[in-house]
Amino acid sequence: MKYDYTEKEKKKVIETFMLNNKITQVPAKERKKYILLSEFVKRFEFGKEYTEREINESLIEVYPVGEYVEQRRYLITFEFFERTEDGSKYWLS
Repeated sequence: MKYDYTEKEKKKVIETFMLNNKITQVPAKERKKYILLSEFVKRFEFGKEYTEREINESLIEVYPVGEYVEQRRYLITFEFFERTEDGSKYWLS
């Protein structure tokens, strides 16, 4: 599942939900979650594999406490990442 969005829309979402490169509140709408995660994935490199722990640690740095599991699932749902069947390795799509 992917969403198209404008730069204006992206700017508004970032201004509303981020402060000092951290997400202050997770939006209810999936489209806004998608925009925030599209910014989040910029910290990863194509062609490199990541462990679930590395993904979790990065999410915890940016998202409010307790949100990392749901956001990790959205990384797959929104097709930013692919993973092995057992969830041990992740890579950018």
